[in-house]
Amino acid sequence: MKNYFFKQALLPDGWQSNVRIHVDANGLFSAVDTNCKAKSSDNMLDCVIPTMPNYHSHVFQRAMAGLTEYKTSDNDSFWSWRDLMYQYANQIDADQLYHIACYAYSEMLQAGYSSVCEFHYIHRDLSDRNNTENMSLAIIKAAHDVGIALTLLPVLYTQAHIDGSPLNEIQQRFKLNTDEYIELYRSLEKQLYPEQNMGICFHSLRAVSIEQIKTVLDELNVGQPIHIHISEQTAEVEQIVEHTNMRPVELLFHHFDVNKNWCLVHATHLNDKEIKLITQSKATAGICPMTEANLGDGVFPLSQFVKQNGRLAIGSDSHILINPFQELQILEYSQRLHLQQRVIASNSYAQNVGTMLWNQSVQGGNLSCQLPVAGIAKNQQANWISIDTCHAMLTHLTRVQILDTLIFANNQIPAQTYLIGEKVNQLSGIIEENYKNTLKSLR
Repeated sequence: MKNYFFKQALLPDGWQSNVRIHVDANGLFSAVDTNCKAKSSDNMLDCVIPTMPNYHSHVFQRAMAGLTEYKTSDNDSFWSWRDLMYQYANQIDADQLYHIACYAYSEMLQAGYSSVCEFHYIHRDLSDRNNTENMSLAIIKAAHDVGIALTLLPVLYTQAHIDGSPLNEIQQRFKLNTDEYIELYRSLEKQLYPEQNMGICFHSLRAVSIEQIKTVLDELNVGQPIHIHISEQTAEVEQIVEHTNMRPVELLFHHFDVNKNWCLVHATHLNDKEIKLITQSKATAGICPMTEANLGDGVFPLSQFVKQNGRLAIGSDSHILINPFQELQILEYSQRLHLQQRVIASNSYAQNVGTMLWNQSVQGGNLSCQLPVAGIAKNQQANWISIDTCHAMLTHLTRVQILDTLIFANNQIPAQTYLIGEKVNQLSGIIEENYKNTLKSLR
C-alpha cells in the first residue's frame, strides 16, 4: 500500500484541501480522506485533478490526422472527409493497427486520459475477410501493452442508409450481420485482459435497422455500456425524419428503453424535446468538440443541457488532437461564439467553467465505459494528474483558477499523469519507431 498527500485535489464533490489517499495492492484508492495532516511517509503533491475517461475513439484515424486539410470540392463536408477516411481505413492491417493504437494510446496517457472507449468497426482482416477477430485483438493487445484501460465497442454496421441500401464496396470490411456480431462479441469477451471491458455498439440509426438493434440487445444486453452515433450531421437527421417522421433521438426513445447505460455519441443536433428525453433518461450525451469542429459538424446545445442537469462525456474521436484540456476549451468557446455570451458551463455548484466541465466529463465518461475511473474516490483506479503549480502561468492562483488557466490560457500543459500512483513515462522509443515505420508503409 502507498500513501499520498494532496494539498488540494478535485474530488467528485468538488475541490478539497489536505487530502490523504491510500492506494491498495490492486491499484485502487482504498481510502480518500479530507482535511488531514500529512505524515512523514506520505508522497507529497500540491494540486491534483482526476484523469479523464476518453469516451469515444476511432484509433486508426490518428494515423491520418492532418492529411485531409485540403479542398476536394466547392462544398467540402463531413461526407467528403468520410470518403477519404474510408480509403485510408482499407489500407490498414492488424499489425499496423496494433502499432497505431500503441502510439495513440500512449499519447492519451501523456495527455491525461487513463481509459478509452474504442468504437471499432474495421472488423474484417485485410488478407482474410472471413477473419473478424484479428483487428479487435490488435486493439485489445495494444491497450494492455501500453497500460490504458479499455472498453472495446465492436460496432454493428449493416447498411448504407436508413432505407436499407447495402453497403458499398469500400465499406465491406465494416460489415457484419447480427449472427456474426453476436458470435464476435461473445468470443472477444473471453479474450479481454482484467483491466478491460466491453460494450454493445451500433454505428447509427441509418447504418443499423431497428430490428437488428432489438435482436442484438435481446441476445447480449446485461447492463453493459451501449453506444450509438446519434445525430452528428444535419443531413442524417433530415434523412431519418424523411423516412420515419421522427428525429434520431425521438426514434431511438420510441423503440428502446434508453437509460444510464446508453451513450449517445455526437448528440449534436437536438431540439428541446430531444434534450429533455436524454436528460430525463440519465443517458450520456457524448461530445467530441475538436473533431466536430474539424469536420464542421455543428454546435451542441450545452447551455440548455447543463440547465437540465444532463450527463456529458468528451472524447478525442478522430484524434486530430489528443488533449482533454483543449477539448473542453473548444466546447466552451463554441458556445460563446454561438450565443455571443461568456461563461456558459457554470452553475451554483461550480461557477468556474474548468471545474464544472472537468468533473462533469469525468463522471459522464465513467458511465460510458463502466470501468472504475470515476475520479479520486474509494474503489476507483488510483490515477490522477499532478499540476506543476510552480509554472509561471500558475503563479499565486487559487485551485479553481489553476484549472481554468490550464484549459483556457496554456498550450504547454504543466502537468504529469499518474497511473496507479506512478508517473507515466514518455513515449517509448520502440513504440515511436514502430509507429514511424507503419506510417511509411501507409503513406
